[in-house]
Amino acid sequence: MTYARMLRERYPGLDPRVDDFFLLEPHQISALPERAPPRELAAILHARPELHRFFVVRDPAIEPFLARLMAAHPPTTTDDLAACEATLSWELADWILYQRDPARYDDSSEFDVGLSAIVDAVELDGRVVADAGAGTGQVAFASCSVARHVYAVEPVAALRRFMRDRAAQRGIGNVFVLDGFLHAVPLPAASVDVLLTRQAIGWELARELAEVERIVAPGGTALHLVGVPHPASPDDELHDALVVAGYEPSVYREHDIAKVRYLRRFDG
Repeated sequence: MTYARMLRERYPGLDPRVDDFFLLEPHQISALPERAPPRELAAILHARPELHRFFVVRDPAIEPFLARLMAAHPPTTTDDLAACEATLSWELADWILYQRDPARYDDSSEFDVGLSAIVDAVELDGRVVADAGAGTGQVAFASCSVARHVYAVEPVAALRRFMRDRAAQRGIGNVFVLDGFLHAVPLPAASVDVLLTRQAIGWELARELAEVERIVAPGGTALHLVGVPHPASPDDELHDALVVAGYEPSVYREHDIAKVRYLRRFDG
């Protein structure tokens, strides 16, 4: 199943449009080379020069890639353009949903395991926790009932607003929402006892692992719930890299499916 088809099935009725791309943030635009199908993106950029300009203004470093892409793929016909728009819009539909309707995204990705996948592996009681790549804060809000402080680190502004609103609505005072990435966490060195991620590691793995080592205090722990079904594929590069980096794999259950998590304890 393609990623776009999976998103169609998960979010029926979403109806993403090309105009929604004007909602994208710089870090999302910078990821277009990895996420966007090239022919379809080129067709839309030829037809919508204002979108090309928007991408370049928001992320100037993307300009050489877009220039090469448009040179490699000429403009398409009017009939084909509609198909290109639909394909690209659905390929990036999760990004669009983050911006348009964080509550719907939160509902569709419910954190089914609560604290069980975490507390049987790491101690959270009274600890300072960072949830990096927090999304709508499901791990952060599950953890804050026992942790002393939880830093929810998330690069998408709409999702950060959602978390702040939810914390205010629930009267939660120990969740602090920060703008950042797993590879660039805006916290001092050795400042957290537990670093948690859920389906948020592997985009810039070397930098991410280095950042985890920087912010986790001696004696602390990092736990990654990667969302990969158990057993991991024998050619899973992320699995191999985490094991080499000193992480121990184990099994937990999410939505009643066995999945793999990775734990590393940092010497005190």
